[in-house]
Amino acid sequence: MATTKEYAAEVPLSVFAIAVHLGLASFGIAAWLTGSLADDYKKAEHTGFTLHSWIGMGLASFILLRVLLGMWGPRHLRFTQWVPYTKERLQCVREDIMGLLRLRLPERPLHEGLAGLVQTLGLLVFLLLALSGGFLFFTLVPGQKATGLIHAVKEVHETGQFLIPIFLSMHGGAVIVHALRGRHLWRKMLFLKEPQGAPFPGDARVNQAESGVP
Repeated sequence: MATTKEYAAEVPLSVFAIAVHLGLASFGIAAWLTGSLADDYKKAEHTGFTLHSWIGMGLASFILLRVLLGMWGPRHLRFTQWVPYTKERLQCVREDIMGLLRLRLPERPLHEGLAGLVQTLGLLVFLLLALSGGFLFFTLVPGQKATGLIHAVKEVHETGQFLIPIFLSMHGGAVIVHALRGRHLWRKMLFLKEPQGAPFPGDARVNQAESGVP
């Protein structure tokens, strides 16, 4: 029976899954860039707040789609298959971190080890912002100062101005490092073909070569 690693490496991402990823990335970055504009919600004219609100609802829609994929989508995309909550997966995360401390880059398929932890944290960040932003979308009254629970939720939501760039720097940095080493994952996420070349350690071709199975 194929292991989780082999299964994930052999199954390509569907067009729908890639589209969801693109939606998360584009709306997430747009929401972050327009976050500072939302401070005009206290004014009678609140174009920035309106713009940020609707972009945020777009992001929330893609978060919902990703959650649905993670719960009932294809097997290799389900949270139960890659979120690092088991002893074995946490051990992989530890190995990757220790390897980085020795200046050795992790060589695992998508979603495994440290990459899985980073993506899990990113989804949690976006989920927090989607829930708090959705609450503010329906409760915050433009032209009035936020108080009580609404103010508390607004303060939580504003942490996204720091959390999103932290996640993007980790995720984007990993993509850049992989590209420099010849694994152009970013091309797949833009519906482009990955250049043909030597297989990346851990992918299906390497697994077949190591096992001797054609």
